[in-house]
Amino acid sequence: MSRESVRGAIVDYLTNANVTLLTDVLPFPPKLTVEGDFYNGNDPNHKSGCIIFLWIESERENRIAVGGAHNGRKLVEYNFIMDCYFRSTDPRSEDAAAENETFLDSLIAAIRADRNAGHPGIIFQWGEGASFGGPDIEVVSYYPRSLNGAMSVTQTYSTIRVVVMEEIDS
Repeated sequence: MSRESVRGAIVDYLTNANVTLLTDVLPFPPKLTVEGDFYNGNDPNHKSGCIIFLWIESERENRIAVGGAHNGRKLVEYNFIMDCYFRSTDPRSEDAAAENETFLDSLIAAIRADRNAGHPGIIFQWGEGASFGGPDIEVVSYYPRSLNGAMSVTQTYSTIRVVVMEEIDS
């Protein structure tokens, strides 16, 4: 397996998990995101949407079984960061903030719903932490802020940290 296959599995799962108000999941942050991309594929007059940019912050391996010269087992731990940019053209920032919370609740529910992220051959577990009693899912969300552009847009930035574990032969 590889970072690419793990990242691809997470992108595929989140893209198809019916997360409320999620517009897109991108495997890497782009240099520029066009404003209209936050609302692509939504019903006409849809006012809110979120894009998630994935980032693997760190990776570490731990041997879990010795199998001689070959056939040993390792757990590879990836610390994923999901940068969530939620944008709304709702006139009230309070309404935009409430929609962001709906999005975050739905995203967390999707993570909890399937510990293999729909890819048991690639993902051993995610959202379960790296050790018993350690953090499973960490969410940090900031105040909504107004962006001055062609439309009056409220943006709320949140970051979600989750450990993704992969079991490999090594």
